[in-house]
Amino acid sequence: MQLSFRRPHRLALATIAPRIFAICHTFGLIVWIAVIEGSGWILILPGMLLLLWPGVAYALAASAQNSKRAEFRNLLFDCLLFGFWCGVLDFYALATITMGLACLMNNLVVGGLRKMFVSAALFSSAAMIGSALTGFNFRPYVSNHLDIYQWAGALVYFLTIGRVMYSQNRQIVRSIGEIKFQNRVFHALLDLGTVANRATNIPSLLDASLNHLYAHFPDYGFAVFLQERQRSEMTRYATVAGLDPKDEKRLKRLLANVHGQRGKSNTLPQTDEGARLYAASMDGRLSFYEGWLIVKAPSRDDGLEEILSLFADQLAAATENKLLHLELKKTAERDGLTGLYNRGFLESALEMSIQGKAQAPSLDFAVLMMDVDRLKAVNDHYGHVAGDQLISSVAKYLQLHCRDSDILARYGGDEFVILYPSADLTAAKRMASLIRENLPEQRCTIDTVTGEHEELPLHLSLGFASSSEVPPLQVFELADERMYEDKSKRRKHSTDDLGTKSRPSL
Repeated sequence: MQLSFRRPHRLALATIAPRIFAICHTFGLIVWIAVIEGSGWILILPGMLLLLWPGVAYALAASAQNSKRAEFRNLLFDCLLFGFWCGVLDFYALATITMGLACLMNNLVVGGLRKMFVSAALFSSAAMIGSALTGFNFRPYVSNHLDIYQWAGALVYFLTIGRVMYSQNRQIVRSIGEIKFQNRVFHALLDLGTVANRATNIPSLLDASLNHLYAHFPDYGFAVFLQERQRSEMTRYATVAGLDPKDEKRLKRLLANVHGQRGKSNTLPQTDEGARLYAASMDGRLSFYEGWLIVKAPSRDDGLEEILSLFADQLAAATENKLLHLELKKTAERDGLTGLYNRGFLESALEMSIQGKAQAPSLDFAVLMMDVDRLKAVNDHYGHVAGDQLISSVAKYLQLHCRDSDILARYGGDEFVILYPSADLTAAKRMASLIRENLPEQRCTIDTVTGEHEELPLHLSLGFASSSEVPPLQVFELADERMYEDKSKRRKHSTDDLGTKSRPSL
């Protein structure tokens, strides 16, 4: 059966040097005693076999399925070998004590008290067997020179073991640190999608995402730049977390150096404070933008580039999904011609206002309904393109005078509605007065079917109502009734013809 060798466990690697030194030192001890007592090759030749053990031990660990368990067995076999030779050398006291302590300590460190007691039993048993082969002699002392040799070897061996243990502890601490860092990365990636999904728009998504990363890695600084694909010099979104304003300005300048290196992670020039800057491109992951995720690390971190790519991928995917979601939401909520909210959105907002009034009776809302006068006459006389231009002109005028909190929607073909979610009748009256005073002065330029330009005045029929007047469910109906009453009154004061210039009087 062919053996398969692989890199053994770090314990097996750590014991190579101490084991080789201990075996070589013990062989030197054997040769020294053989020369002193004149036994010559009778001791030296068997001792030479001892030199093979380090290589055999490494091979056993490297070929085992579980190299760590194999190294535990090797340490126990060390006890057998050293115990045996202590017995063969007639229990030379200094060698027996130092070798025994070394075997006990090695097994205690890796296996605890149980392993130590097992190693003591193996060492003693092997020593008895070795002593039996040589006649059970006892020689506690050989010479001062040999004592010095043994003391020196023991000192070097224990210092080597100490160095090995120190290196192992450092490696363990480093491994624990890496595991903790990887766990932080894993949790940051796991939660990043949730954080991004809660955002309502792209700026809040980028802000929340970078603040989330900064909370997990407070020693680092983060920045994201999204540039328009067609105009790379135009930065559409820029967000930072854990960076100074001067860092943000410097990063914008440095982006020019890495722009165009798509799909790569780059190490930017070192900062004045000695920190390192790493940049990961989001190119290919965003449809409309070229993006960069930049991290300011306190020191050089070779593994950061790979992690940075993971964050860039996750952030790019979240951004792309949010862009798609916002586009779909806009399509579902907006009127295609005017860009105002559509009827479905208005009805949802109105329902929320009605529910709000039920929960908080002091919270009123108001509705202003508007109808574009004589739109049908414009469509019939000038064409539907002209009618669309008239509708768009009215929408633009209303947008100029509406507040951000007001909900302006195109309710139907010629109807517009403004919902005031947290206002009484005063807000609707003020807007109606503004329209009646200023709208007639406005003009809409339309294109006729003959290619000519005509100017038409703008006129609206208005009706408003508030939950302070009637129950919430009747507000919209009352505003609609008042609008048609206003339209009827206006019709009584207007003529039915199209005017002297063959155009509607709106």
